[in-house]
Amino acid sequence: MVTSFWFRAGLSVSVLAILVTRIDKDEAALALSSVDPWYFLAAVAVDVAARAIMIGRWAILLRASGESVSSWSAARIFIISSFVGTALPAGGADVTRVYALSRHGVGGRAATASVLVDRLLGLVALLVLGTASLGFGMPEANLPLARRVAYLCLAAAVVLSGALWADVLARRLLPESLRRAPPGRWFLLTANEMAGYRSHRGVLAGVFGLSLVVQWLRITEVFLLGAGLGIDIGFGYYLAFMPIGLVVLMLPVSIAGVGLPQGVLIWLLRPAGVPDPQSLALSTLVVVLGVLGTAPGFLLYLRARGRRA
Repeated sequence: MVTSFWFRAGLSVSVLAILVTRIDKDEAALALSSVDPWYFLAAVAVDVAARAIMIGRWAILLRASGESVSSWSAARIFIISSFVGTALPAGGADVTRVYALSRHGVGGRAATASVLVDRLLGLVALLVLGTASLGFGMPEANLPLARRVAYLCLAAAVVLSGALWADVLARRLLPESLRRAPPGRWFLLTANEMAGYRSHRGVLAGVFGLSLVVQWLRITEVFLLGAGLGIDIGFGYYLAFMPIGLVVLMLPVSIAGVGLPQGVLIWLLRPAGVPDPQSLALSTLVVVLGVLGTAPGFLLYLRARGRRA
């Protein structure tokens, strides 16, 4: 059901309809139209920088795996897959990356491992930032909730980091019958490819550092958009609670972040006293910025189709 386009479209429309009927849409539209253009342009610039670093860290992982993919090919695949992924469930862009890499002669499991490790380190970095938020001037009124969120982020980061040892865990925990079945064999072979990155500790450390920068920039984007709307809350609040919003954005339950991720963002901003119309305007700008960020992929996609024609 989650992989169905119509399920995700229906859920996105339903949640958006609920938000629009319960929130003063005229106030939200007024807030949206009054956004400071300089803050919006600054958020666009930050988004471009974040995407460039994301391409760079993935290219580093590909080179570490021994695959001969040029930097331009990696960038082109990443940019086009980001555009295609806007109409697919969360993770659809990653599947597209794997498929495109296989068209470039990279083995399917090696391609899958590179994308999984890239996504894994990015997610762990996001959760680590949520944990570190307690040291960034969190208001006392929100400190207890922020502390619980930080502990949850830390626990999730530790669990996710164990995915690099999925080959060891699978051999110890999976029954032999399941390991011999086709899905089990595929899982073990892919886990073995991921395990190969354990010998590249310097690469993993470097990519993790870049992931921290990327996630910091993504949270900064939301902060800049909020400042452009006149939302007066500190960066520390965004740092503590936006990891939850960004994780929900990755779930395969929406199209281009419309619907449930917007509702979650509104819910996260309520404890800070942000009016729902302003929160709805902010969540809409986040969606708009995400779509704009994939525009180069649309142009490259059309160019590729033109060449094939």
